[in-house]
Amino acid sequence: MNDDRITYDQLSPLIDGRDRPAAHAIDNAARGVNATERTIRQITAMIRAKLDQIEQRLDYGLSLNELGELQRMPADLDRAITLRHAHWQVLGALLTDTEITSLQPAQAAPAQEASTR
Repeated sequence: MNDDRITYDQLSPLIDGRDRPAAHAIDNAARGVNATERTIRQITAMIRAKLDQIEQRLDYGLSLNELGELQRMPADLDRAITLRHAHWQVLGALLTDTEITSLQPAQAAPAQEASTR
């Protein structure tokens, strides 16, 4: 399981005690975040693999027929990122700042510290 996924343990306290429509919207948005996280990871892995294949073909002086496949992948990635952002906007509209913070991955703080150095 990935650390950046919204788990049931994180989600359950946010849904308990809410009216049914709000709980349903929060649950659907969290599921959407998780689904798009998976899609983003799959697409980036495919892009990495395709770039490796292209680099190998360049090394061997072969044709680059795979470029057509590569050209559509960024659009798929962009759609997944946009959809993920939309799900987070729904969560942002329904949850408090403290509740949103509780959904953030535990490892996000150290990663941000490393990037600011």
